[in-house]
Amino acid sequence: MPERSPAQWDRLLPFVERRAFHAGEEVIRRGEIDRALYIVLDGSLETRLTEGRAGKGPAVPFPAGSVIGEIGFFDGKARTATVTAMSDGEMLRLSFESFRALAVSEPDLAQAMLLDLGRILAIRLRQTDEFIRGWIG
Repeated sequence: MPERSPAQWDRLLPFVERRAFHAGEEVIRRGEIDRALYIVLDGSLETRLTEGRAGKGPAVPFPAGSVIGEIGFFDGKARTATVTAMSDGEMLRLSFESFRALAVSEPDLAQAMLLDLGRILAIRLRQTDEFIRGWIG
């Protein structure tokens, strides 16, 4: 969602909470239920693609400007991956309930965000598909 204008960011801020993180901290844990979306403001995070294999798969970085947690945000089910802070930083947390309130008061912004999230999910699905094809030959 880094394509939002400064005015749109200002309209979003009342609906989010700021959350600091520190290097080495698990900011999202696989299996937890947390129907929220996160936007990395500063710092960097990463996850491993093959956590089931003791986290030995390739790292997927999430630098400032990245959106994480979109799967749990949409389906309300357990987190699919653990995300770890690689540096100190800060992110915004948008709960599903806050998004619903945003959609009522700022429907154009909520719609633009949903389209952004759809694009992000499509990109990640394509990347995952490419990874799996390369992994299985």
